[in-house]
Amino acid sequence: MELKKITAVAVLVLIAVISFTKVAPWAGNPENHKHTIEQTENKIDSVMLLSGGAAATSATLSLLPGDMCTPIADQLAELSTYFLLILSALYLEKFMISLSGYSVFGMLIPIACILLCGWILTGKRRWGETAGKIALIGMIIFLIVPASVKLSDLVYQTQAAKVDTAVEEYNDLEIGDESQGGLLNELTTITSGTVDKITSFLESLLESLAVMIVTACIIPILVFVILVWLVKTIFSANVLTLDARAIDLLLGKAGK
Repeated sequence: MELKKITAVAVLVLIAVISFTKVAPWAGNPENHKHTIEQTENKIDSVMLLSGGAAATSATLSLLPGDMCTPIADQLAELSTYFLLILSALYLEKFMISLSGYSVFGMLIPIACILLCGWILTGKRRWGETAGKIALIGMIIFLIVPASVKLSDLVYQTQAAKVDTAVEEYNDLEIGDESQGGLLNELTTITSGTVDKITSFLESLLESLAVMIVTACIIPILVFVILVWLVKTIFSANVLTLDARAIDLLLGKAGK
């Protein structure tokens, strides 16, 4: 029986080493999540453009004589702040794509293997239960982050036209392009057509902001809440409660 235990411990140690040295670097390599990261970077580019466009348009309108466009300028300045918050959320999402896999296979799985080794050697049932729960939580984290990104991307794709419209309208404003008669050339005389363009751009920004808040903030938060609930359920219930007889049976079969 001692030989069987030593063999089982050696296998678990080998799994922990492979997980830490081979699987973790693979899971954390951005090249293995290239498509997902590219989708996130595309959204980051759009948010940066819209945030800069809102700030630039607000600054331009503030230079116009009179107070006719002051409310629009203030609204655009406020929207640029919200876009910066969304940008931070997208960067966090981008980092988590790689970090989640590395943390699971570089930390949680090796810890679970070590606890299983302790269970086999000491016979303490709680160690085995904890190991099973940690391993299960690790797999949930590894799967739930890409699932969150995928779900956000699916929702975003259904409303991507709104964001594209806002980008196109901002490009049509040609802010600061004096050679083409942009807004800076209208500081003394602002036409109703320019006001209509700016108002339309503001409406598109509001729609784009709503889309970004849902896809970059609300969906990840809901997924995180579900993750916390799952972790709480796993540790408070008898999930993966392993019977000591199971390991003895497993070792007995391994020794045959």
